[in-house]
Amino acid sequence: MTIQLRLVFSMIMLAVMAAVAAAVAVAPSAHATLGLRPTPDQTWMTNGNVYAQALSADKKTLYIGGKFTQLRKNPVGQGGKVFKVNNVAAIDVATGTPIRKWHPNVNNGDGVTEVRALAVMNRHVYIGGTFNSVDGQPRRNLAAVRANGGKVSPFAPTVGGSTSVVYTVLPSDSRLYIGGRFQKVNGKSRENLASFTLPSGSLNSNWQAKANSTVRKLKFASGRGTIFAGGAFSSVTGSDGTTAERWSLARFGTRSGNVNPWAIPRRAVSSGPLKRDPVPVWDLKVTSTRLYAGFGGPRQNWVAAFRLDDGNSRKLVWRFKLVGNPQSLAFSPDRSRLIIGGHFGISKRDQRVCGDKYLKGLVAVNLDNGAVDCSWIPSLDQEKRPDYDGAWVLTTVGDHVWVGGGFIGVSGVPQANLARFTYAARG
Repeated sequence: MTIQLRLVFSMIMLAVMAAVAAAVAVAPSAHATLGLRPTPDQTWMTNGNVYAQALSADKKTLYIGGKFTQLRKNPVGQGGKVFKVNNVAAIDVATGTPIRKWHPNVNNGDGVTEVRALAVMNRHVYIGGTFNSVDGQPRRNLAAVRANGGKVSPFAPTVGGSTSVVYTVLPSDSRLYIGGRFQKVNGKSRENLASFTLPSGSLNSNWQAKANSTVRKLKFASGRGTIFAGGAFSSVTGSDGTTAERWSLARFGTRSGNVNPWAIPRRAVSSGPLKRDPVPVWDLKVTSTRLYAGFGGPRQNWVAAFRLDDGNSRKLVWRFKLVGNPQSLAFSPDRSRLIIGGHFGISKRDQRVCGDKYLKGLVAVNLDNGAVDCSWIPSLDQEKRPDYDGAWVLTTVGDHVWVGGGFIGVSGVPQANLARFTYAARG
Protein backbone atom coordinates (compact mmCIF):
# COMPACT_ATOMS: atom_id res chain seq x y z
CA MET A 1 0.00 0.00 0.00
CA THR A 2 1.40 3.40 -0.99
CA ILE A 3 2.01 6.17 1.54
CA GLN A 4 -0.82 8.21 -0.02
CA LEU A 5 -3.31 5.33 0.28
CA ARG A 6 -2.26 4.70 3.87
CA LEU A 7 -2.87 8.35 4.69
CA VAL A 8 -6.33 8.27 3.07
CA PHE A 9 -7.18 5.03 4.87
CA SER A 10 -6.03 6.51 8.21
CA MET A 11 -8.12 9.64 7.68
CA ILE A 12 -11.20 7.56 6.87
CA MET A 13 -10.74 5.43 9.98
CA LEU A 14 -10.30 8.52 12.15
CA ALA A 15 -13.48 10.02 10.69
CA VAL A 16 -15.42 6.82 11.36
CA MET A 17 -14.12 6.61 14.93
CA ALA A 18 -15.04 10.26 15.54
CA ALA A 19 -18.53 9.70 14.19
CA VAL A 20 -19.00 6.68 16.43
CA ALA A 21 -17.75 8.61 19.45
CA ALA A 22 -20.12 11.48 18.68
CA ALA A 23 -23.03 9.11 18.33
CA VAL A 24 -22.24 7.55 21.68
CA ALA A 25 -21.95 10.99 23.30
CA VAL A 26 -25.50 11.94 22.31
CA ALA A 27 -27.11 8.52 22.48
CA PRO A 28 -30.36 8.42 24.47
CA SER A 29 -30.68 6.41 27.62
CA ALA A 30 -31.58 2.74 27.57
CA HIS A 31 -35.29 3.68 27.44
CA ALA A 32 -36.39 4.88 24.02
CA THR A 33 -39.44 6.73 25.34
CA LEU A 34 -40.49 8.34 28.59
CA GLY A 35 -43.50 6.11 29.15
CA LEU A 36 -45.90 8.69 30.62
CA ARG A 37 -49.38 8.74 29.15
CA PRO A 38 -49.99 11.92 27.12
CA THR A 39 -53.26 12.92 28.84
CA PRO A 40 -53.89 13.41 32.57
CA ASP A 41 -55.89 11.13 34.86
CA GLN A 42 -59.25 12.10 36.32
CA THR A 43 -58.36 13.61 39.69
CA TRP A 44 -59.71 16.45 41.77
CA MET A 45 -58.40 19.92 40.93
CA THR A 46 -58.36 23.43 42.40
CA ASN A 47 -60.03 26.75 41.63
CA GLY A 48 -56.73 28.66 41.78
CA ASN A 49 -53.00 28.36 41.32
CA VAL A 50 -50.98 25.55 42.89
CA TYR A 51 -47.44 26.71 43.73
CA ALA A 52 -46.13 24.03 46.10
CA GLN A 53 -46.28 20.28 46.70
CA ALA A 54 -44.81 17.88 49.25
CA LEU A 55 -45.12 14.15 49.88
CA SER A 56 -45.90 12.46 53.18
CA ALA A 57 -43.25 10.13 54.60
CA ASP A 58 -45.16 7.07 53.37
CA LYS A 59 -45.69 8.71 49.93
CA LYS A 60 -49.44 8.14 50.14
CA THR A 61 -50.42 11.79 50.60
CA LEU A 62 -49.63 14.78 48.40
CA TYR A 63 -49.86 18.10 50.24
CA ILE A 64 -50.51 21.06 47.95
CA GLY A 65 -50.36 24.79 48.53
CA GLY A 66 -51.03 27.92 46.56
CA LYS A 67 -53.80 30.45 46.14
CA PHE A 68 -57.10 28.56 46.09
CA THR A 69 -60.26 28.10 48.15
CA GLN A 70 -61.76 24.95 46.66
CA LEU A 71 -60.96 21.44 45.59
CA ARG A 72 -63.28 20.43 42.79
CA LYS A 73 -64.13 17.15 41.10
CA ASN A 74 -65.04 19.04 37.91
CA PRO A 75 -63.75 22.32 36.46
CA VAL A 76 -65.23 25.62 37.58
CA GLY A 77 -68.62 26.14 35.94
CA GLN A 78 -69.28 22.46 35.28
CA GLY A 79 -70.87 21.57 38.62
CA GLY A 80 -69.87 18.51 40.60
CA LYS A 81 -68.52 18.06 44.11
CA VAL A 82 -66.72 20.88 45.91
CA PHE A 83 -64.59 20.78 49.07
CA LYS A 84 -63.74 24.12 50.69
CA VAL A 85 -60.12 24.71 51.76
CA ASN A 86 -57.84 27.67 52.51
CA ASN A 87 -54.74 27.70 50.30
CA VAL A 88 -53.49 24.26 51.41
CA ALA A 89 -54.95 20.79 51.00
CA ALA A 90 -54.09 17.09 51.03
CA ILE A 91 -54.68 14.67 48.15
CA ASP A 92 -54.69 10.88 48.21
CA VAL A 93 -51.90 9.95 45.79
CA ALA A 94 -53.53 6.70 44.63
CA THR A 95 -57.07 7.99 44.06
CA GLY A 96 -56.58 11.70 43.42
CA THR A 97 -59.31 12.58 45.93
CA PRO A 98 -59.17 15.02 48.88
CA ILE A 99 -58.21 13.91 52.38
CA ARG A 100 -60.98 15.80 54.12
CA LYS A 101 -59.64 15.71 57.66
CA TRP A 102 -56.60 17.81 56.66
CA HIS A 103 -57.56 21.43 55.94
CA PRO A 104 -55.59 24.10 57.87
CA ASN A 105 -56.77 27.66 57.33
CA VAL A 106 -53.80 29.63 55.99
CA ASN A 107 -54.79 33.29 55.75
CA ASN A 108 -53.50 36.82 55.35
CA GLY A 109 -56.49 38.86 56.49
CA ASP A 110 -57.28 41.43 53.82
CA GLY A 111 -53.96 40.89 52.03
CA VAL A 112 -52.91 38.37 49.38
CA THR A 113 -52.42 34.84 50.71
CA GLU A 114 -50.05 32.57 48.82
CA VAL A 115 -48.48 29.32 49.97
CA ARG A 116 -45.23 29.06 48.05
CA ALA A 117 -43.36 26.26 49.83
CA LEU A 118 -44.17 22.96 51.54
CA ALA A 119 -41.97 20.27 53.10
CA VAL A 120 -42.61 17.27 55.34
CA MET A 121 -40.37 16.14 58.20
CA ASN A 122 -40.95 14.32 61.49
CA ARG A 123 -44.76 14.24 61.21
CA HIS A 124 -44.97 17.96 60.45
CA VAL A 125 -45.78 19.87 57.27
CA TYR A 126 -43.78 23.09 57.05
CA ILE A 127 -45.53 25.90 55.18
CA GLY A 128 -43.89 28.97 53.66
CA GLY A 129 -45.30 31.87 51.70
CA THR A 130 -47.16 35.11 52.36
CA PHE A 131 -49.64 34.90 55.26
CA ASN A 132 -50.16 36.09 58.82
CA SER A 133 -52.22 33.35 60.46
CA VAL A 134 -52.90 29.62 60.47
CA ASP A 135 -56.18 28.45 62.00
CA GLY A 136 -56.51 31.83 63.66
CA GLN A 137 -53.07 31.65 65.32
CA PRO A 138 -50.50 34.37 64.42
CA ARG A 139 -47.94 32.98 61.98
CA ARG A 140 -45.91 35.33 59.78
CA ASN A 141 -44.96 33.67 56.45
CA LEU A 142 -43.74 30.42 58.05
CA ALA A 143 -45.58 27.77 60.05
CA ALA A 144 -45.78 24.06 60.84
CA VAL A 145 -48.88 21.88 61.11
CA ARG A 146 -49.36 18.22 61.96
CA ALA A 147 -49.08 15.89 59.01
CA ASN A 148 -52.06 13.96 60.41
CA GLY A 149 -55.04 16.16 61.11
CA GLY A 150 -53.45 19.50 60.21
CA LYS A 151 -53.41 20.98 63.71
CA VAL A 152 -51.11 24.01 63.91
CA SER A 153 -47.91 23.45 65.95
CA PRO A 154 -46.33 25.86 68.50
CA PHE A 155 -43.57 26.70 65.97
CA ALA A 156 -44.22 30.43 65.45
CA PRO A 157 -41.35 32.41 63.89
CA THR A 158 -41.89 35.86 62.39
CA VAL A 159 -40.29 36.07 58.95
CA GLY A 160 -40.09 39.59 57.60
CA GLY A 161 -43.06 41.88 57.13
CA SER A 162 -46.18 42.07 54.99
CA THR A 163 -44.25 42.20 51.70
CA SER A 164 -41.88 39.34 52.59
CA VAL A 165 -42.18 35.86 51.10
CA VAL A 166 -40.77 32.45 52.05
CA TYR A 167 -40.21 30.67 48.73
CA THR A 168 -38.45 27.51 49.89
CA VAL A 169 -38.25 25.36 53.02
CA LEU A 170 -35.70 22.57 53.51
CA PRO A 171 -35.96 20.46 56.68
CA SER A 172 -33.64 17.85 58.17
CA ASP A 173 -33.99 15.93 61.42
CA SER A 174 -32.30 18.69 63.39
CA ARG A 175 -32.66 21.87 61.31
CA LEU A 176 -34.99 23.79 59.06
CA TYR A 177 -33.55 26.05 56.35
CA ILE A 178 -35.59 28.69 54.56
CA GLY A 179 -35.03 31.04 51.64
CA GLY A 180 -37.05 33.82 50.10
CA ARG A 181 -37.33 37.57 50.13
CA PHE A 182 -36.98 38.93 53.67
CA GLN A 183 -34.60 40.98 55.83
CA LYS A 184 -35.49 39.92 59.37
CA VAL A 185 -36.51 36.78 61.25
CA ASN A 186 -37.77 37.09 64.82
CA GLY A 187 -36.49 40.67 64.77
CA LYS A 188 -32.94 39.53 63.94
CA SER A 189 -31.12 40.46 60.74
CA ARG A 190 -31.44 37.62 58.21
CA GLU A 191 -31.03 38.45 54.53
CA ASN A 192 -33.08 36.05 52.37
CA LEU A 193 -31.72 32.97 54.20
CA ALA A 194 -32.19 31.57 57.70
CA SER A 195 -31.97 28.39 59.73
CA PHE A 196 -33.90 27.05 62.73
CA THR A 197 -32.98 24.38 65.24
CA LEU A 198 -35.43 21.48 65.48
CA PRO A 199 -37.45 20.37 67.32
CA SER A 200 -37.30 23.54 69.45
CA GLY A 201 -37.88 25.84 66.45
CA SER A 202 -35.47 28.48 67.74
CA LEU A 203 -33.62 30.68 65.25
CA ASN A 204 -30.11 29.32 64.73
CA SER A 205 -27.64 31.99 65.87
CA ASN A 206 -24.60 30.27 64.32
CA TRP A 207 -25.94 29.70 60.78
CA GLN A 208 -26.08 33.20 59.28
CA ALA A 209 -25.62 32.79 55.54
CA LYS A 210 -26.95 35.66 53.42
CA ALA A 211 -27.82 36.40 49.79
CA ASN A 212 -28.12 39.90 48.34
CA SER A 213 -31.38 39.11 46.52
CA THR A 214 -34.24 36.62 46.44
CA VAL A 215 -33.59 32.93 47.09
CA ARG A 216 -36.06 30.70 45.25
CA LYS A 217 -34.86 27.18 46.01
CA LEU A 218 -32.73 25.24 48.50
CA LYS A 219 -31.58 21.64 47.98
CA PHE A 220 -29.20 19.37 49.86
CA ALA A 221 -26.19 18.08 47.98
CA SER A 222 -25.69 14.32 47.92
CA GLY A 223 -24.56 13.33 51.41
CA ARG A 224 -26.15 16.50 52.85
CA GLY A 225 -22.83 18.09 53.73
CA THR A 226 -23.65 21.20 51.71
CA ILE A 227 -26.75 23.06 50.53
CA PHE A 228 -27.30 24.53 47.07
CA ALA A 229 -29.22 27.79 46.81
CA GLY A 230 -30.74 29.16 43.63
CA GLY A 231 -32.25 32.56 43.02
CA ALA A 232 -31.68 36.06 41.67
CA PHE A 233 -28.61 37.00 43.72
CA SER A 234 -25.17 38.08 42.57
CA SER A 235 -23.30 37.73 45.87
CA VAL A 236 -23.59 35.74 49.09
CA THR A 237 -22.05 35.93 52.55
CA GLY A 238 -21.20 33.04 54.84
CA SER A 239 -21.70 32.79 58.59
CA ASP A 240 -18.03 33.72 58.99
CA GLY A 241 -18.67 37.08 57.31
CA THR A 242 -16.85 36.22 54.06
CA THR A 243 -18.64 37.64 51.01
CA ALA A 244 -18.21 36.04 47.60
CA GLU A 245 -19.51 36.71 44.10
CA ARG A 246 -22.07 34.03 43.28
CA TRP A 247 -24.44 34.53 40.37
CA SER A 248 -27.79 32.71 40.60
CA LEU A 249 -26.29 29.62 42.28
CA ALA A 250 -24.35 29.21 45.52
CA ARG A 251 -23.31 26.42 47.86
CA PHE A 252 -23.14 26.62 51.66
CA GLY A 253 -21.95 24.38 54.45
CA THR A 254 -24.93 22.62 56.00
CA ARG A 255 -23.61 22.95 59.54
CA SER A 256 -21.50 26.10 59.22
CA GLY A 257 -23.35 28.26 56.70
CA ASN A 258 -20.02 29.25 55.17
CA VAL A 259 -19.70 29.72 51.40
CA ASN A 260 -18.38 26.71 49.50
CA PRO A 261 -15.75 27.28 46.74
CA TRP A 262 -18.02 25.71 44.09
CA ALA A 263 -19.26 28.47 41.76
CA ILE A 264 -20.73 29.01 38.30
CA PRO A 265 -18.77 31.53 36.19
CA ARG A 266 -20.55 34.87 35.94
CA ARG A 267 -20.47 34.85 32.15
CA ALA A 268 -22.49 31.62 32.11
CA VAL A 269 -25.47 33.02 34.02
CA SER A 270 -25.57 36.76 33.29
CA SER A 271 -28.00 38.66 31.06
CA GLY A 272 -28.56 42.08 29.58
CA PRO A 273 -26.45 44.00 27.07
CA LEU A 274 -23.69 44.60 29.60
CA LYS A 275 -24.07 41.23 31.38
CA ARG A 276 -24.83 42.99 34.67
CA ASP A 277 -27.84 40.99 35.78
CA PRO A 278 -27.97 37.38 37.00
CA VAL A 279 -30.51 35.12 35.31
CA PRO A 280 -32.65 33.87 38.24
CA VAL A 281 -32.75 30.18 39.13
CA TRP A 282 -36.29 28.91 39.78
CA ASP A 283 -35.71 25.26 40.65
CA LEU A 284 -32.91 22.74 41.25
CA LYS A 285 -32.40 19.01 41.12
CA VAL A 286 -29.25 17.41 42.52
CA THR A 287 -27.65 13.97 42.15
CA SER A 288 -24.23 12.76 43.25
CA THR A 289 -22.73 13.75 39.88
CA ARG A 290 -24.95 16.49 38.43
CA LEU A 291 -26.79 19.67 39.32
CA TYR A 292 -29.75 20.54 37.09
CA ALA A 293 -31.04 24.12 37.25
CA GLY A 294 -33.82 26.05 35.56
CA PHE A 295 -32.85 29.65 34.66
CA GLY A 296 -35.48 32.19 33.66
CA GLY A 297 -35.33 35.93 33.10
CA PRO A 298 -36.69 38.62 30.76
CA ARG A 299 -34.23 37.82 27.98
CA GLN A 300 -32.81 34.35 28.60
CA ASN A 301 -34.44 31.07 29.59
CA TRP A 302 -32.83 27.66 29.77
CA VAL A 303 -32.24 24.49 31.78
CA ALA A 304 -28.63 23.46 32.32
CA ALA A 305 -26.72 20.51 33.75
CA PHE A 306 -23.44 21.06 35.61
CA ARG A 307 -20.86 18.55 36.81
CA LEU A 308 -20.51 17.83 40.52
CA ASP A 309 -18.07 14.94 40.21
CA ASP A 310 -14.97 16.91 39.27
CA GLY A 311 -14.12 19.01 42.29
CA ASN A 312 -15.05 22.65 41.82
CA SER A 313 -14.85 22.57 38.02
CA ARG A 314 -18.67 23.22 37.69
CA LYS A 315 -18.34 22.27 34.02
CA LEU A 316 -21.44 22.77 31.88
CA VAL A 317 -22.64 19.39 30.55
CA TRP A 318 -25.55 20.65 28.42
CA ARG A 319 -27.98 23.53 28.04
CA PHE A 320 -31.53 23.40 26.69
CA LYS A 321 -32.92 26.78 25.63
CA LEU A 322 -36.58 27.73 26.10
CA VAL A 323 -38.85 30.67 25.22
CA GLY A 324 -40.20 31.26 28.71
CA ASN A 325 -39.24 30.50 32.29
CA PRO A 326 -38.56 26.91 33.37
CA GLN A 327 -40.09 27.10 36.86
CA SER A 328 -40.08 23.48 38.03
CA LEU A 329 -38.01 20.31 37.60
CA ALA A 330 -38.54 16.63 38.43
CA PHE A 331 -37.01 13.31 37.50
CA SER A 332 -39.22 10.90 35.59
CA PRO A 333 -40.47 7.83 37.49
CA ASP A 334 -37.70 5.69 35.95
CA ARG A 335 -35.14 8.52 36.43
CA SER A 336 -34.18 8.46 32.76
CA ARG A 337 -35.49 11.94 31.99
CA LEU A 338 -35.67 15.41 33.49
CA ILE A 339 -39.21 16.76 33.33
CA ILE A 340 -39.39 20.54 32.97
CA GLY A 341 -42.39 22.72 33.74
CA GLY A 342 -42.90 26.45 33.28
CA HIS A 343 -44.60 29.05 31.11
CA PHE A 344 -42.46 28.49 28.03
CA GLY A 345 -44.54 28.45 24.84
CA ILE A 346 -47.56 29.95 26.60
CA SER A 347 -46.04 33.38 27.09
CA LYS A 348 -45.46 35.57 24.04
CA ARG A 349 -43.56 33.28 21.71
CA ASP A 350 -43.98 29.79 20.33
CA GLN A 351 -41.36 27.07 20.47
CA ARG A 352 -41.39 24.04 18.19
CA VAL A 353 -39.57 20.77 18.82
CA CYS A 354 -39.53 17.32 17.21
CA GLY A 355 -40.42 18.78 13.82
CA ASP A 356 -43.88 20.23 14.28
CA LYS A 357 -44.76 19.90 17.98
CA TYR A 358 -45.32 23.00 20.10
CA LEU A 359 -44.02 23.23 23.66
CA LYS A 360 -46.65 24.57 26.04
CA GLY A 361 -45.46 24.41 29.62
CA LEU A 362 -44.20 20.81 29.87
CA VAL A 363 -41.37 18.84 28.28
CA ALA A 364 -39.01 15.97 29.14
CA VAL A 365 -35.34 15.84 28.19
CA ASN A 366 -32.63 13.21 28.31
CA LEU A 367 -30.59 13.48 31.51
CA ASP A 368 -27.32 12.80 29.69
CA ASN A 369 -27.52 15.34 26.87
CA GLY A 370 -30.65 17.49 27.21
CA ALA A 371 -32.27 16.08 24.05
CA VAL A 372 -36.08 16.38 23.92
CA ASP A 373 -38.11 13.21 24.37
CA CYS A 374 -40.60 13.50 21.51
CA SER A 375 -42.90 10.80 22.96
CA TRP A 376 -44.40 13.07 25.65
CA ILE A 377 -45.22 16.70 24.91
CA PRO A 378 -48.50 17.60 26.61
CA SER A 379 -50.02 21.07 26.41
CA LEU A 380 -50.97 23.23 29.40
CA ASP A 381 -54.07 25.00 28.09
CA GLN A 382 -54.63 28.65 28.98
CA GLU A 383 -57.66 30.92 29.05
CA LYS A 384 -55.63 33.69 27.46
CA ARG A 385 -52.18 34.36 26.06
CA PRO A 386 -49.65 35.48 27.08
CA ASP A 387 -49.82 33.66 30.40
CA TYR A 388 -47.00 33.55 32.92
CA ASP A 389 -48.18 30.74 35.20
CA GLY A 390 -47.98 27.34 33.51
CA ALA A 391 -46.38 24.61 35.64
CA TRP A 392 -45.09 25.91 38.97
CA VAL A 393 -44.33 22.60 40.68
CA LEU A 394 -43.71 18.95 39.75
CA THR A 395 -43.67 15.87 41.98
CA THR A 396 -42.83 12.30 41.01
CA VAL A 397 -44.25 9.53 43.19
CA GLY A 398 -44.52 5.87 42.24
CA ASP A 399 -45.99 5.62 38.75
CA HIS A 400 -47.25 9.20 38.74
CA VAL A 401 -46.08 12.72 37.98
CA TRP A 402 -48.16 15.47 39.59
CA VAL A 403 -48.20 18.93 37.99
CA GLY A 404 -49.35 22.04 39.83
CA GLY A 405 -49.65 25.53 38.46
CA GLY A 406 -52.05 27.82 36.67
CA PHE A 407 -53.90 26.29 33.71
CA ILE A 408 -57.49 25.50 32.64
CA GLY A 409 -56.78 22.18 30.97
CA VAL A 410 -54.16 19.74 29.78
CA SER A 411 -54.01 18.66 26.14
CA GLY A 412 -57.69 19.46 25.71
CA VAL A 413 -58.77 17.70 28.92
CA PRO A 414 -60.50 20.12 31.37
CA GLN A 415 -58.13 19.58 34.30
CA ALA A 416 -57.47 22.87 36.11
CA ASN A 417 -54.33 23.80 38.10
CA LEU A 418 -53.57 20.26 39.37
CA ALA A 419 -53.02 17.24 37.13
CA ARG A 420 -51.63 13.73 37.42
CA PHE A 421 -49.91 11.77 34.67
CA THR A 422 -49.49 8.02 34.95
CA TYR A 423 -46.44 6.05 33.94
CA ALA A 424 -47.33 3.20 31.63
CA ALA A 425 -45.01 0.26 32.41
CA ARG A 426 -43.14 -1.08 29.42
CA GLY A 427 -43.54 -4.66 28.35
